[in-house]
Amino acid sequence: MVARGVFLLFSLLLAAPSLAQSGDPSGLMAAMRDAYERLDYDTAERRAREALTAYDAFSADQLVEVHTTLGLILHARNEPLEARAQFAAALSLDPSLELDPLLVSPKTMDFFEEIKADGRSTERIDQAPTIRYVRVRDLRPAATLRSLAVPGWGQLYKGDRTKGWALISIWSATVAGTVAAHLLRSNARQAYLDATNPDEIAGQFDTFVAWHRTRSAFALGAATVWGVAALDALILGGPAQRAVIAGPGIGAGWGVRIQF
Repeated sequence: MVARGVFLLFSLLLAAPSLAQSGDPSGLMAAMRDAYERLDYDTAERRAREALTAYDAFSADQLVEVHTTLGLILHARNEPLEARAQFAAALSLDPSLELDPLLVSPKTMDFFEEIKADGRSTERIDQAPTIRYVRVRDLRPAATLRSLAVPGWGQLYKGDRTKGWALISIWSATVAGTVAAHLLRSNARQAYLDATNPDEIAGQFDTFVAWHRTRSAFALGAATVWGVAALDALILGGPAQRAVIAGPGIGAGWGVRIQF
């Protein structure tokens, strides 16, 4: 039993670096880069494929680097079909992707530029299933800026017209009420200052206080609507799904898998 426990402990210690790298996107990316720079293509390929099995944990830029690295390795091994698929996946995420001519051979540069120029990244190639990415645009940053300028504008930008017009209407009403109450408060203050009769002074003062409180209430309402609209634009209405399209090859049709 003791020997078995020692063996299990030793196995876990050996597996710990691999587990840590697979659970840490940054560590896995660093391991892939290090292996590639050392020309250890077998290790670099293994790390890259590990990353693709858990692509959800990686950013778009990281996935571009993974697919590009795989494409470079596979093309160097004279596997153009799969190399083409990897470069195509990278270009689907970043159509403006460029390779460094100082680090990439002219032959690979020509191969990559051919894929980029002729648009063959959407062709069905007779090969193992490949991953295609669908980029979902996040409207929230631009919507937030619009709602900071005019509450409700961001909601209209995201397509929520009912909420957008409701926020615009409420905010406009509270702003108009604030302006009107401020003008009436100014008039009441002047009337209070001009009053000479004690009874008149007390009445004018009560009127001034009433309009002062009304102005504060309208201003608080306008500020609340402004804050709610900005937070709504920032938090709600983001990309609802991540889509991954798998192409199983000629004759097998195309499959679509949506992750919510």
